Amino acid sequence: MTTVGESFAAGGFMMWPILGCSVVVVGLALERYSNLRAGRVLPQAVRDAVEQIGNGRSEAVEAQIRDNDSPAARVLAAGLRRRGFPLADVERAMEDQVRKEGARLRSNIRGITLMAAVAPLCGLLGTVIGIATSFAAIQKSGLDKAESLAAGIGVALYTTIFGLIVAIPATVLAAHLQSRVRRIVLLLDGGLSPAIEPLAALPTATGKTAPASKDETHAA
Repeated sequence: MTTVGESFAAGGFMMWPILGCSVVVVGLALERYSNLRAGRVLPQAVRDAVEQIGNGRSEAVEAQIRDNDSPAARVLAAGLRRRGFPLADVERAMEDQVRKEGARLRSNIRGITLMAAVAPLCGLLGTVIGIATSFAAIQKSGLDKAESLAAGIGVALYTTIFGLIVAIPATVLAAHLQSRVRRIVLLLDGGLSPAIEPLAALPTATGKTAPASKDETHAA
């Protein structure tokens, strides 16, 4: 029975790009799983800050939020910058930041999707190269060496097999991570929405009256 190492060697030089695709997929997947944990995206410190804002103690959490490098902290910081403004403005600022954080959370998933497309193409290229090499050998040795064609095709197909072995799990993994990001975005919305109304009810950072929102200006 052929071992994995023997199959890899039989596939020729195109096996190396396929191996590179698999390494990139594993690396990006580990990085995304590390950063898409609920405790990393919406840490307890930010949950506590939302509770303090609800109790009217926004000043006490500003430094805490500024020092917290998490998606939830950046969304809440966007709301804090608009505190005292009309409710629609605070809500819009936080929603805009949630969209930015969602795009940031999806960033490396695109790399996995790309590798899922590149790996089988590398496999197909290896197969075509192997078949072309086999035909070239037959042209030189004649039709009585037709077994070299079958052997060459068998060797070339290893690249397609390995390309699909990389591509299929990578495609499933990318879809799973996309679903995980959607759940994280919903978690951000649900975990931070209680702070929106208290932030709108607070005075602005300068203590001045906030300007009317665009919606209120149009209504007037």
